[in-house]
Amino acid sequence: ESGDLGVKDVSFAYPDGKSVLEHVSFSAKPGQIIGVTGPVACGKSTLGKLFLCECPYEGTVRFAGKDLLQMEEAERKGIVAYLGHDPELFHDSVRDNVLLGDEKDLKTYLKAVCIDREVSDMEEGEDTLIGNGGVRLSGGQAQRVALARTLCHKKPLLVLDDPFSALDKSTEKEVFANVRAMTRDSIVLLLSHRLYLFPQMDQVIFMEKGRVITGSHESVLKNCSEYRKLYGGQEGGADR
Repeated sequence: ESGDLGVKDVSFAYPDGKSVLEHVSFSAKPGQIIGVTGPVACGKSTLGKLFLCECPYEGTVRFAGKDLLQMEEAERKGIVAYLGHDPELFHDSVRDNVLLGDEKDLKTYLKAVCIDREVSDMEEGEDTLIGNGGVRLSGGQAQRVALARTLCHKKPLLVLDDPFSALDKSTEKEVFANVRAMTRDSIVLLLSHRLYLFPQMDQVIFMEKGRVITGSHESVLKNCSEYRKLYGGQEGGADR
């Protein structure tokens, strides 16, 4: 079931006392894609993992009015999907890695992440075994197979940590448009250090030294010189 997300006054510090998140607050509605960025080591991955409730934090994270920390793990797993940097892929076929035994149309999801042609060129096509952790795939292919699986088993809240880092710009644009179309009833948090899609985000969260500035791309651009610098440095930067 879709629902609103409310993050209120969330703080988190490592046991050594180093503060990573300080009084972070934002809210989001189904259908929104929220871009999260900041300088290297700004804490965006920590923010992404927050929703798994693996680390004790202060403050509240509510989904559809319910506190994530108060939920049973099974209920939370039904709400949050987290796709990290090193996606877990199994020693199995492309098909089984994406569908996980479901009777869905595999092509829809392979097309959505722009990997359908590459898969049909593989020696066994969709039945090609991709090796433990996807060793027989390139980094970009492994990323996209994992993203296809996340879209296939979509949850109301999707946290995607740099899902496009190995893709070129035109592929990234296409995949982003497909992700948007397929997640109209979910909330997507997209953590990324590549910013040229950020003007298309419904909200931008800029993180620095544990604090956040939130707003539209335009307003964060106007009010935050660090974001301006990062964005300006990438605009007209190398076309990757």
